[in-house]
Amino acid sequence: MAPPTAPSTLPKYIADGLPKQDDETLRDTREYIDQLLADRERRREEPVTEDDLSDDVDVVEEGSGGTVYHEYRTCGDDTCRCMTGGPKHGPYAYRAYRDGDTVQREYLGKADPDD
Repeated sequence: MAPPTAPSTLPKYIADGLPKQDDETLRDTREYIDQLLADRERRREEPVTEDDLSDDVDVVEEGSGGTVYHEYRTCGDDTCRCMTGGPKHGPYAYRAYRDGDTVQREYLGKADPDD
């Protein structure tokens, strides 16, 4: 019987190294992989918190649909005052949410600075 074929998505250094391991190491590796997967699944269910966002944002609302926050931004125009230490543009409202292992953000529009 032929040995199992590694998935094409598995990096070569792992595919080459795993068959060389003893049974105990393979079982420990499987347990570690199961723990990694469980941790990722748990994190996917967690809401985005202020700790997941940059320090210069103001969180407005946290909920199961995501975290709404306001942020001031630079525009990227080298001649604009925001690029030389002047006030930034905004605030702009965004919603942050988890998509797999990454935090995604959705632009909601210009925010009222008094909110």
